[in-house]
Amino acid sequence: MRDNNSMKTQWSGFDFFEETPGCLEKEVNINDEACDAAKSFPLAMASVGECLRIARLKGSEGTVRRFISMGFVPGCQVQIISVTGGSVIVGIGDNRIGLGAGMAQKIMCTNEFNRK
Repeated sequence: MRDNNSMKTQWSGFDFFEETPGCLEKEVNINDEACDAAKSFPLAMASVGECLRIARLKGSEGTVRRFISMGFVPGCQVQIISVTGGSVIVGIGDNRIGLGAGMAQKIMCTNEFNRK
């Protein structure tokens, strides 16, 4: 069932969030040492079963706030549950969250967990 005002679609077992249109782009990084752009990649490019660390968030201020409110905080660990055409279902703790391909492209990840 889709609610056009919230841009959120609910399917059994998880919520699917779409992109917020029309805002200025912004990035949020863990810090300069822990986030090496050459080693990070979009969440949409991950494989099923991988455990990744969020390196940085790209997008408008509203998009970044939405990511953070869903638990996508730089430095946290996520596990890839499913990938279909760039859309991704991830596990963060006990939660399962579905992201469209556009949103999954804005979450930059790395598989390095123990960097300081």
